[in-house]
Amino acid sequence: MIQVDGLGKCFHLFDSPGKRFLQALFGKRFSFHREFWALRDVSLQVSAGEVVGIIGRNGSGKSTLLQIIAGTLRASRGKAQVHGRVAALLELGMGFDPEHSGRDNVIFNAMLLGMSREEIAGKLEEIIAFADIGPFIDQPVKTYSSGMYVRLAFALNAHVDADLLIVDEALAVGDAAFQFKCLSRLDELLARGVTILLVSHDAQLIKGYCSRAIYLRDGQVAFDGDCETACELYQRDSQAGAAVDRVGERGTDLALGNGGLAFGNAKGRIQQLRLGTAGEWRESFDSGERIVVEVVARLFQPVSRPRITLVLRDLRGYNLYAFNNSHQGIELPTGDDGLLHVRISFAGDLQAGDYALTVRLDDALTDELCELLDKQVNAATFRINNPIKRFDAVVNLHGSFELLHAP
Repeated sequence: MIQVDGLGKCFHLFDSPGKRFLQALFGKRFSFHREFWALRDVSLQVSAGEVVGIIGRNGSGKSTLLQIIAGTLRASRGKAQVHGRVAALLELGMGFDPEHSGRDNVIFNAMLLGMSREEIAGKLEEIIAFADIGPFIDQPVKTYSSGMYVRLAFALNAHVDADLLIVDEALAVGDAAFQFKCLSRLDELLARGVTILLVSHDAQLIKGYCSRAIYLRDGQVAFDGDCETACELYQRDSQAGAAVDRVGERGTDLALGNGGLAFGNAKGRIQQLRLGTAGEWRESFDSGERIVVEVVARLFQPVSRPRITLVLRDLRGYNLYAFNNSHQGIELPTGDDGLLHVRISFAGDLQAGDYALTVRLDDALTDELCELLDKQVNAATFRINNPIKRFDAVVNLHGSFELLHAP
C-alpha cells in the first residue's frame, strides 16, 4: 500500500523577513537561509490491511511524513508511493473553507477525495449524524470549536471508503464519548481491511490498535517493529539522561535474559527475577493461584528512597496492575553492599493467556518525582490456565450475582 524510499524533506529557515526577500531576489547566486531537515533518509513499507502506529516527540517529523504520504507536501529527495484512495485527517481544519458551512465543506472535500455525487448523496446524512454537531452543520466552520472541527473532519474521512486512512492526533481532541465513537469506527474499518496510519502520543492506543509501530527520532526511523518496544524507546527518550541497551549486554552479573528492553542511569541494577508459588519456581499457573516474584537488585551509589515496582502487562502491553513497596509504606533498607532482596506476591486471578512482568528500580525522591535507576521491560513471562471459566475479560474482580425476588 505504501512504499517510501530514501525520503527527505528540507525546509528553508530565514532569520528575518528581509533575508526572505533577498532570497527571492538573489536566490540563484546567494543563499540567505538555513536548512532544516525535518526528514532524513526515511524508508518504510506498509502492506494493505496493516495498522501502523507512528510515534515520536514533537518535531520528530511525524506530521511531515504523513503530509508527504497524503500528497499535500512535496519531498526534497526520495519518493513515497501510495496505491489506492487516501483519506487523511492531518492538521486541524485542513482543507475546510472557513466561510462555508460544515455541510458544504463535507460535500466539497468528499469530491476532492474522489467520491461521486451519488456516493456523497448516499452518505451525507450518515456523516452528519456521526459528527453530531447539531444545527452547527449549517453554520460557517469559522464559528466551530476545535472539537467540532475534529468531529466533522473525522466523520468525513472515516466514511469515504478509502483504502488508506491517515489519522494525525485527531483523537486527542474531543470528549470521551466521541473518542469512543471514533475507536468503534476504527474497529469497523479494521474489519474491512482498511490500511491505517495512526499518530498518537497515547502509548496504550498504539498498543491496542496497531500491529506494529514506527518510532521517529530527529527525522529518522529509530525503530520499526513491535509496539511494545517502540513505545518503551519513546518513553526512554522522553526521560532526560537515560541510557539504554539490550538485556544481557550490560554486564556479566545481569541474570535477566528474556530478550526485552532495559534502561536506566546505571546507579542501580536489577540482577535477578524469578517467579513461582510458595513451594516451587515455575512459569505456568492456574487462574486464582497466588504468584510469588523474587527480585534481587543492587545499588552502586547512595539512594535516598529505593523503590521496586512490579508491573503486570498483557501481551499487547496494557498495564493491568502495578505494585511497589511504597504502596504498603515499606522503606527498603540497604546494607554496605547495596543489595536489595525482596519478595512480591499477587493473586493471579486472570483469564487464560500469556502475561509479562516488567520490574523497575527507582529512587523515589518525592511522591510525584522519581529517578529511574533501572527498568527491565518484559523481564519474565508466564501463562495462566483457566480450566473452569469463572469470568470474562481479563481480570477477576470477584463480582457477585444475586437473584432478587419480586415482593
